[in-house]
Amino acid sequence: MGLKKEIILHERRTLEEYEIILEDIRSLIEKAQYQAYRAIDNLRVQAYWQVGERIVRSELEHRERADYGKRLIERLALDLVFHRRDLYRMVQFYRTYPIVTSLLSQLSWTHYTILIKIDDENKRRFYELQTARNGWSTRELDRQIGGETYEKTIKEGKLVIPVPQLLKPIEPEEAFKDTYSFEFLMMGGDYKEAELEDALISHVEKTLLEFGVDFSLAGRQKPVVIDGEYHSVDLEFYHRGIPCIVLVDLKIGKFRAEYVGQMNKYLNFYRENRRYKWEKDPVGLIICEHKGREEVRYALGGLKRKIFVAEYKVRLPSEKQIKERLKIFKSGKEQVIE
Repeated sequence: MGLKKEIILHERRTLEEYEIILEDIRSLIEKAQYQAYRAIDNLRVQAYWQVGERIVRSELEHRERADYGKRLIERLALDLVFHRRDLYRMVQFYRTYPIVTSLLSQLSWTHYTILIKIDDENKRRFYELQTARNGWSTRELDRQIGGETYEKTIKEGKLVIPVPQLLKPIEPEEAFKDTYSFEFLMMGGDYKEAELEDALISHVEKTLLEFGVDFSLAGRQKPVVIDGEYHSVDLEFYHRGIPCIVLVDLKIGKFRAEYVGQMNKYLNFYRENRRYKWEKDPVGLIICEHKGREEVRYALGGLKRKIFVAEYKVRLPSEKQIKERLKIFKSGKEQVIE
C-alpha cells in the first residue's frame, strides 16, 4: 500500500512538473509569435509608406496629365492583385506622414488606416501618442475617437504629451479623465457601491484599459487603521508615469462635499505610512455618477492637484436623453441632464 501511494505521489509530481514546463513553453511560443507578428506589421507599415511615396513621386513627374494618378492606381491594382482602395490608402498614408521617421513603431498598419482619416494634425497626433502610450488596440482607438476623447481633453485644459516626454514623469492632472465609461459592465437598474466594485474587479483587464496602461491595480478594500478604528479604501491603484499611489473611492449618486474630507484623510495616512521616498505624494480620485461643478470647485478648494473628481457611466443615454441634450446644446445652454 505504501509503495502504491509513493508511485501515485511520484506520478502526480511528474504531472505537475510537466504542466509547469508546458505553460513555460507555451508562453515562450506565444511571446515569439507576438514579436514576429509585430515585426512583420512594422515591415508592412514601412513598405506601404514606400509604395505611397513611389506613386506620389510618379504623379509629380507626370503632373501635366490630370488623370495620370487614377489610371496608374487602376493598372497597379490589376497587376499587383491589390484593391484600389488599399493603394489609395497608401498614397494618403504617405501624404499624411511625408517624413518616415515620424512613424511610431508601436502602431500597426490598421492603426494608421484609422489615423489618416483625421484631418486635424493636432488631433491626429494626440491619438497617435495616446495609442502608443496606452497600448490601445484598433478597436479601442476607434472607441476613443468616437467618444471624442481629444475634444474632452482640450475642454478640460489638459496638455497633449509630446514625443520626447513619453517616458518622463507626468503631472497627476494628465492621468485622469473627466468621465469614465463603465459600459462594459452591462449593469442596469439599481446596484450598490460594493456591486459596482465587484463588477470592476471581475473585468479588471477592461477596467485598467479604461483607466490607462500606466495604471496597475494594487488591491481593493485596503485597510486603514486610524485611532484604532478600521477604514477601507475601495480601490488602490499605482500609476508608474507620475509615479504615485492612486486611491479610488466609488460613489453611487451625486458628489457630496464630505467625500473630499474622507479621501484627504486616507491620502494623509498613505503619505505618512505607505509612500516610498522616491514616490510623489499619493493622489485621490473620487468617481461618482454625477458631479456639480460648483460643488466640486468649492469642496476641493486648495486640493485640486491632490484630489480629483470624475463621473462614470454604466450605460448609454436613452434616445430621449440624447434628444434633450441636443436641444440644450442648440439653444446654447449648459446643464446636466440626469
